[in-house]
Parts: sequence; structure tokens; C-alpha cells
Amino acid sequence: MIVEAKVPLKLTLFGEHAIVYNKPAIAMTVSENLTVRVSDSDKFLVISPSLHIRGVKLDLNEMKIESDEARRVLRYVIEVLNYFGEKKPAKIEIDSTVEPSVGLGTSAGVIVGTVASYSAYLGIELSKDEIAKISRNIELNVQGIASRMDTFTETYGGLIYFPANSEGYERINSNVNLTAGYIRRSMTTAEVLWRVRKFKESNPNLFNKLLDMIEDVVNRARNLIEENNEEELGLLMYINHGLLFSLGVTSPEADEIVSRAKQLGIKGCKISGGGAGGAIICLKSKDAEVLLRSYNARIINTNLTNEGVVIRKIS
Repeated sequence: MIVEAKVPLKLTLFGEHAIVYNKPAIAMTVSENLTVRVSDSDKFLVISPSLHIRGVKLDLNEMKIESDEARRVLRYVIEVLNYFGEKKPAKIEIDSTVEPSVGLGTSAGVIVGTVASYSAYLGIELSKDEIAKISRNIELNVQGIASRMDTFTETYGGLIYFPANSEGYERINSNVNLTAGYIRRSMTTAEVLWRVRKFKESNPNLFNKLLDMIEDVVNRARNLIEENNEEELGLLMYINHGLLFSLGVTSPEADEIVSRAKQLGIKGCKISGGGAGGAIICLKSKDAEVLLRSYNARIINTNLTNEGVVIRKIS
């Protein structure tokens, strides 16, 4: 038997990091994806031909290859298998249209895809609500800090608003046309999350004021998206980037790109996702694409997809 789960990856429009602390956020799934395929095997195997692994260290004494990036992917998969009690050996293949750890939710994609495909492989029928909640808890167990945004967005698909102080979500019946690409990151999302946590602990009053401003930006942005008001929406993107800079989650190169975008008259631009490099989004324009390419960013397909995770039994 072969079971395949195709997971759409996501961009965060507004509210990244703030959502971890019960503030609102807006995210959308795009036409880049990660696929997890589970098939029969006499032992557990994890194979990933397209999730390129960087930072590999070879221990010649132990004849062992060490990689923090590979370890993270494996931890997510192992945590899923542990959740289901490792009931049945399987070969798990992970394939992605983008590199890992670039701010597009590949970690969440691995979790959602493995939960969806392995549960179906075991004959367990899970609803999307169940997949989203299980995946969120697994991400939290592995990382220690996480919000519901990535796992929920990729499970349900579409353009989604996450209200403050809630475990729910609301669909936004509109679209945002974006140009986006990603550059190399200097830290993982988990590492940036812990950096933000330290900032919160050392400067609680300033931290809370910054998050309150982000909340105002997110809620105003939701209204502007529904009104198709690109001019003001773009201004809020620059403001949100500035607030993320104040939280310490941007990078010099990303700041330079966003600053240059403003000089060029691009309506809106900001980082998207965990930060420290990674994904950068601008309101759609040819100038934005030229700008991102000039920094060797890998341009992604930002077309909105509404389907969420799709499970398919091949045989």
C-alpha cells in the first residue's frame, strides 16, 4: 500500500511571532508544496531526496554523519510515529518544491504530511480538525515553542485570520497578490523563537507594547484585505517589518531588501515567517521580482491555494 499526503506550504502576511503570545496573525497557503509518501517496508525508513541538508559533520571515529537539519526533520517524523505507537513499519519519503527552513512552513509540512499519511496508512481516518490539532501538539513537543498558525494553515488551506486569545481560525474570502522569494537564513525558526522569548523576559513592558502594535496592524490589515485596499495594506507591511526589526527577528540582508523596495516605490514589502533571512514578500510587481532576484532570492509561486492537505491512496 502507498499513501501520499500533499501539503501546501504557506506565507505569513502579518503577525508572525506575535501569534505565539496569543496575538492575531494572517497567513495563506501558496502553490508550493511538500509531499509525504508512506509505503510498505519491513523496517522504518525515512528518505528525502529534495530536502537538501546543510551543515553536515562526519564523525570518522563513529563512522556517523551528524546534521542538525537532518536531526530536526527526523525528530518531527519520530514524534509522529511515537504518537501512533509505531504500529506498523513503513518507508516514509519526503519531497518538497522548496528548501527546508526558509520561512515557508516546511517543518509544519513534514508534521502535517506525516500525520495525515501515516494515520491513513494505519487505516485511521482523521478529520482535518484532528490532523491540525495533533500536528500542532507535535510541533510544540519538538520545538518547545510554537503557535497553531503553520500547522493549521497548511492543514486547512486558504487565506486565514487567527484571532487573538483563541484556538480558532477564520477564513478571509479574498486574495492578496504577492511577489515572494527566499534568501539564506542564519538561524532556524526555533532558534529565533527562543531569541524572542529572551527579549520578552528581559524587557516585558517594551515587548508587550510592540506586540500590541502588531495586533493593531494585523486587525487593520484584515479589513484592508477584504476591501482590496493595496495602498494602505502595503504601508502596513512596512510597519510590520519595522516592528519585527524591533523584536530582533530580521536580518541585515532582509532589512536592506525591504528598505530598497521602499526606495523603488514598491507598495509593500516585509519578511515572512520565522525571520533571520528566509522568505520576503512584496505586493505583486515586476519591480519586486527584479529586486528579489538581484539578491539571489529564489522566487516562489505565490498563487493562493484553498485545498489544504490532500490524502491519496495510490495502491
